[in-house]
Amino acid sequence: RSQPPPRLPVGPSHKLAGNYYCSRDGRREALPPIVVVAGQKTLAAGTQAAEKKPVTPGPALKKWEISKD
Repeated sequence: RSQPPPRLPVGPSHKLAGNYYCSRDGRREALPPIVVVAGQKTLAAGTQAAEKKPVTPGPALKKWEISKD
């Protein structure tokens, strides 16, 4: 009994013409990720950012006093 021909998906090396060794690797066709959203928010012209106090973790510290011993 004969086997049916394989049904392979079309890939980077499915054509015989121009199928060089260096271009057979699919990893070479991968590109770096595309930046979709900017990392920082920008302010509109003429507006100012509100200044915030730095956040201190934990409860507020007591004022230090010099010992009178």
